[in-house]
Amino acid sequence: MIPVTMQLTRFSDYALRLLMYVSRGDGSRPITIAEVGQQFDISHNHLVKVAARLSKLGWISATRGRHGGLQLGPGAEKLSVGAILRELEGRKAIIDCADPPCALNGNCRLKRALDDAEEAFYRALDGVTLADVSGSRTAESIISLHRDFLSRHVA
Repeated sequence: MIPVTMQLTRFSDYALRLLMYVSRGDGSRPITIAEVGQQFDISHNHLVKVAARLSKLGWISATRGRHGGLQLGPGAEKLSVGAILRELEGRKAIIDCADPPCALNGNCRLKRALDDAEEAFYRALDGVTLADVSGSRTAESIISLHRDFLSRHVA
């Protein structure tokens, strides 16, 4: 039997990192894609796509130009991690009983059990906000990374 594991897409992983980082900016200047890319070793092209999607959702605001950058959108700190992941991951079944066709399709409890487990995963994350996961020691680390970046790149 092939093991079934739930794994977030790289896109969702990068989106969560970007949201967390932007949520802890000190407000002195917007966070840039270049900064986030350097801090997390993520390609510029990937982050541009992630930022565009997060901006379209209203979770960040993006300003172009020399003094532009990314800032957290209004109310985004109250977003639940469950809501973020549901939106970014979409509703893909953990297993698909139709492809390849399963001889037990319709007469098996495994699909239902896996669907229930996935929903429990999201429900558990519904009680955790972006502010929760980017607070405390995480916030201290992000602020330190941001200050170090600025000291190296801003004259």
